[in-house]
Amino acid sequence: MLKKNMRKRLLAGALATIMALTMCPTWALADNEGITTLPAPEDQMPVVDSTSAEDAIQKTPDAETQGQTEPQDTAQAPSGGTDIEETGNNSNSNENDSQNNDAVSNSPTDTISVQEVQIDRAWNWQQEAKYFVLLPNRDKPTSGESQGQESYLPNDTSDGGVTDRDNFKGYKGYLTAKGKKIADKNYSIYDATNGYTKIDGVESEYLDPPENLGFFTKANWSEDGKTYIKDSNPSDPFSVLGENFNVNNIRVVWYTIKYQVDGYHVDGYVAGVPVKVTYHSNYGTIPGTTDDSREVAAMSGDTYTVLDNMFTVPTGFSFGGWYVDGNKYEVGSKHLLMTDLHLYAKWVPNPYTVTWKNADDAVNSLATEKVDYNHKPTKDPRDKASKASDAQYTYEFAGWKLAGTEDTALVNPKEQAVTADVTYIAVFKPITRQYTVTWKNADDAVNSLATEKVDYNNKPTKDPKDQASKASDAQYTYEFAGWKLVGTEDTALVNPKEQAVTADVTYIAVFKPIARQYTVTWKNADNAVNALDTQTVAYNNKPTKDPKDQASKASDAQYTYEFAGWKLAGTADTALVDPTTIAVVKDVTYIAVFKPITRQYTVTYYVDGEKQGDEETYNYGTRVKIRDNAVKEGHTFSGWKIGNEDAKDFEIKSNVTIEGFFTQNKHSYTINKHFYNEKDVEVKVENGKTKTGNEYALVAELYKDDAVNQTVDGKTYVYVPGLTKVTDDLKKLTKDVTIDLYYYLDVKGGEKPDETGNGTPDAWEYRLAFKVVNGEWNNGGNADIVVYVPFKDYKTGEALKYVVVPITSIPDVGDKPNSGYRAGSWDTTPVGNAKVEKDTVFTYTYARRSSSGGGGGGGGRKPTVTIPDDVPTGLNGDDHYAYIVGYPDSTVRPQNGITRAEVATIFFRLLTDETRNANSTKSNSYSDVAAGAWYNHAVSTLSAMGIVKGDSQGKFNPNAPITRAEFAAIAARFDDKANTTAVDFSDIASHWAKDEISAAANNGWINGYTDGTFRPNNKITRAEAMTLVNRVLKRLPETAEDLHNDMIKWSDNSDTSAWYYLAVQEATNSHYYGIKENKHEKWSKLRETRDWTELEK
Repeated sequence: MLKKNMRKRLLAGALATIMALTMCPTWALADNEGITTLPAPEDQMPVVDSTSAEDAIQKTPDAETQGQTEPQDTAQAPSGGTDIEETGNNSNSNENDSQNNDAVSNSPTDTISVQEVQIDRAWNWQQEAKYFVLLPNRDKPTSGESQGQESYLPNDTSDGGVTDRDNFKGYKGYLTAKGKKIADKNYSIYDATNGYTKIDGVESEYLDPPENLGFFTKANWSEDGKTYIKDSNPSDPFSVLGENFNVNNIRVVWYTIKYQVDGYHVDGYVAGVPVKVTYHSNYGTIPGTTDDSREVAAMSGDTYTVLDNMFTVPTGFSFGGWYVDGNKYEVGSKHLLMTDLHLYAKWVPNPYTVTWKNADDAVNSLATEKVDYNHKPTKDPRDKASKASDAQYTYEFAGWKLAGTEDTALVNPKEQAVTADVTYIAVFKPITRQYTVTWKNADDAVNSLATEKVDYNNKPTKDPKDQASKASDAQYTYEFAGWKLVGTEDTALVNPKEQAVTADVTYIAVFKPIARQYTVTWKNADNAVNALDTQTVAYNNKPTKDPKDQASKASDAQYTYEFAGWKLAGTADTALVDPTTIAVVKDVTYIAVFKPITRQYTVTYYVDGEKQGDEETYNYGTRVKIRDNAVKEGHTFSGWKIGNEDAKDFEIKSNVTIEGFFTQNKHSYTINKHFYNEKDVEVKVENGKTKTGNEYALVAELYKDDAVNQTVDGKTYVYVPGLTKVTDDLKKLTKDVTIDLYYYLDVKGGEKPDETGNGTPDAWEYRLAFKVVNGEWNNGGNADIVVYVPFKDYKTGEALKYVVVPITSIPDVGDKPNSGYRAGSWDTTPVGNAKVEKDTVFTYTYARRSSSGGGGGGGGRKPTVTIPDDVPTGLNGDDHYAYIVGYPDSTVRPQNGITRAEVATIFFRLLTDETRNANSTKSNSYSDVAAGAWYNHAVSTLSAMGIVKGDSQGKFNPNAPITRAEFAAIAARFDDKANTTAVDFSDIASHWAKDEISAAANNGWINGYTDGTFRPNNKITRAEAMTLVNRVLKRLPETAEDLHNDMIKWSDNSDTSAWYYLAVQEATNSHYYGIKENKHEKWSKLRETRDWTELEK
C-alpha cells in the first residue's frame, strides 16, 4: 500500500501531466454547473451590517466631516482582512487571481474531453490546493481595509519558510473528496465571498494540509521556539512575523475553503498570538472634541465580546454603535479574532424640533420641523402668521422672536443653528384704528343729527344738542335732558365730549317727560252724593290713599256687614280691585263693596257643673240636635235639661245652656282570712263583715290594707299574694264579691337557731343542717349551722324550678380538729348548687390521727398531688389554653357542681387538634343529645372515641351532675396503658368503674378518703374537676408566684390560700410557661384563648 502522501503526490503528478498534455487550465476541471454559495456561519463570521453606503460610518481619521455619513468603499475585503468579515487572500498581480474574490471566470462553456472523466475520478481521492496563512498582527492599517497579499504567507516577498513558495503557489496541500465537494458547492464566479468557512475542528474531513508550513511548523525551530533552524531556507522569519513570534505558542487554524479561478484555496490564521482590539473615538471635525482611542489586549483565536461606548458623547450627538468598513458591530456581540480589530465609533447628530407659533400662549403651532443638531431650519411659515384686530389696532406681521424674549429681539430662524428644541413666536406691528361717533334723536331714528370721525381713544368735539327734539303726546310734554349711549338706560346720561372713543359709538338724545294730572274718587255706594275721599294723581301713577276705614253699611235684621273691597263704578260687586295697584290714566271713581255676615249663636253642655267639650256654634234659625246621654263607669246619668225641662231638638234663636249630672252605683264585698301552719294545714279562718264599695273600684284596693303579714297568738303569718281568691277573678267591683286571703306561718328560716322568720312560709322550705364532729368550723365554734331553702315561690305558691344548696352557706371546715384528730370528710359532700329534695343533714367528721396519710376529694383541704410522668395519648398537655371560661359576673364558682356535658366539653377542648380532627363527629345514638345542643359535638366525638358512655336506657344525661367515678373513668380511658391493678378502696369492689378508678388512682390523679373509701357516687365540684384535669395534663404551678400578674382574676377565687386557688387560675387563663427543676411550671406570659364556641359548632 502506498502511503497517503505518496498517493497524493502521484495523483498530483498525473494531474499535472494531463494538464500539460491537454493544455487545460485549472479552472477547466471544474463542473460546468454553477455552484451555490453557502454564507459564512454567524458563530465564526459576523454578519455584514446592512447599513447603506450613505449611512456607513466614516472609516478613516482624516475624513473631511466627522459625525456625518458619506459614501464608503463597500467592496468585500480580500481573504485575510483584519477580522473575520471576509475570508481568502488577494493577489494584486494581474497574472494571478488566486486571491481576487471579485474575479469573473472567462472559462469556456463547451464540454471537456473524455479525459476529464478520468481526471475527475482522480480528484475524488485528492485535490491539490493552495494554503495561505494570515500573518500575525501587522499593526496596520488604521481601518478595516483589506490587508492585501503581503499580509499572508507565502507572498511575493517571502516564501514563508518553504522554498519556491509565493503568493501564486501558496503552501502546497490537498483537499479530501469532501473538501472539494463542499468548495465546489459554494462556488460562484459572481460572489467574492464564496467558499465554505465552517471547517475549524473538522479539518480532517475536508483537508490534507501541507506537512511543512515553513515558519509555522515547530520542527523547523529550536525547542524553545526562538531560533529558526531550517538552514536550507534563507528567509528571515522574524522580519515578517515580528520579534516576539514563538512557534510554541501558536497554532494555525484553517478557516476557509474557496474554489477560485486559479484553483482551490485554503486560508488559515495564527491563533495564540497577542492582538489588539482598538476602539477609535472617530470624532473627526465635531467641534470641541479631540480624537482618542482605547486598546484592549486579546489573543488571536479568542471569541471577543464588543464593549459599550467608553468615549464622551459629543454635545448634540448620540452614540450610534461601532463600525468596521461600514459594517456595524453590535455592543455585546461576539467575534472570532484572527488579528488586530479596529472599531470606529459612529456619532449620530440629535434631531431637534423647531416650532413656529402665533403667540407665546398659542396651543397649536403654525408649523414644526425636525432639524439635526447645529443645522438650520428650511421652513418659514410667515404666510400662516396672523393676529386678530382689537378695538385699538389692526396688526401686520413684523418678524419672528425666540419664545420668552422681547418683541424687539427679532431673528431669522433660517439663519439660526439648532442646538435644542426651539420655538419662534410671530411678532406683529400695530396700526391705530379710527371710529365714527353718531348722534340721534331716538334709538330707532333713521337719520342722524350729526356724525364725526375720531381717532382711537380721542374725544369728539361736536355736541348737536340744539338739534335734538321730541314731540309732545297726550301724556307728556318733553324737554332735552342729555345724551346716553345707544342701548343703555335713559338715566345713564353721559357727556360725549368727555368720552374717549374706542369703537364706533352712537349717542341718543334723552328727554325729560312732564306728566299730566287726574282725580281719583272713593264712595260708599254708586248713588252716594258725597265722596269718602279724593286724590289728584299724575298720569300713569297709582293712588296712595285707601279710605276703607271710612266705608260702612248699616246692619239689618238678618246680617251684619263687613268691608270686602273696592270696585270700579258701574261694575259688578264681584269685580273687586285694589285702587293702589292700578295706574291712573283718566279721572276714576271706586265704590265700596260689603260682605253680608249671617248672625250665629252657641250651645254649651255641662255635667255636674263641668263644661263638656267645646261650645257648638249655629247660624240663626238652625235646628239643634241634642247630644247622646253622657256615660261614666259606675254611674247613672240624669239626662240633659234646659232649665228644669228635658232637653229636646230645637231651632236656635239665642245662646243656650244644656246641663246634666251623674249618680254613683254601689256593690257589696266581704273579706275572709285563712291561716296555715308549718305543715301546710289550715288552723284558723276569720270571716269579715260585708262592706259597700263604688262600682268599678279596683278590687285590689279594697283589700290592700289586709294584704300584709298578720300576727296571731304572737306568731307571724306571711301573706301569700298568689293564693288570693276573688269571686269570678274580678279585677273591678262590677257586682257583689267575696275575697279570700291566705297567710302561712313563718317562725323559722334564719341562718342561726335564735333567728325567726325569713319571709317564706315554713311549710315551703327544706331544712339543711351542717354539723361538725371532733373539731370546729374554720371560723370557730362547733354549733350546728341551719339553712332553710325554699322550694315554692313565697308570692305565688308555685314550685320553684331550681332548689339547690346555696354556695355561700356551705361552711369552711377542716382546719380546726380537736387534739388527736386531723382533717376528715363529709358523710355527704355538700355541693354548691346541688339539687335539694328534702330536709338534709351534712356532717363533717374530723378523722382520728394515725400513722398513715392519704385523703383527697373532700371539700375541706388541698388534695395531695402526685405528678405523673406523661400526658395521656390524645390530650394536649403542651398548649396551656384556658378550658374553663367563667361567668359574666366575674365569678368562676369553684364550689358549684359540674355536669356530664360540661366535663365532656372540657376534655373535647383539651384534645390535640390531630386527635379531634381525626375523630370529629356530630352524630350519636343518645336519645337526649340533640343535634343542635351546644354540647353535641363534644359528646358525639368523645363517645365515638369510647371516652364517654351513656346509661342502659340509651341516654347520656348531659345535665346530670357528674360523680367521682364517672370523672375518674373519663380520665382513665385516655390512658390505654394504665395500670388497673385494684387499689384498696373499700367501696369499689363491685362498682362498674372499679378498673377506671384504679387506673386513675395508680396514675396519681385521684385519692380516696381517710376511712379507706372512694365514695364513687359522690358529686364532684368544679374546683375538684379542675384539679384532677390539671393533674392529668401536668399543668401544675407550685405557688402563686408562678402565675402572671395580668391574668384573669375571679371575685370568688381571690383567696390565694384556698386549696383550689392555683388549680382554678391554671384552668381559666391561657398562658405560655416554662418547667422548673421540680417539674412544676412557671408562667412566662399570657396568650390568646382559643375560640371554643367556633370549635364546638
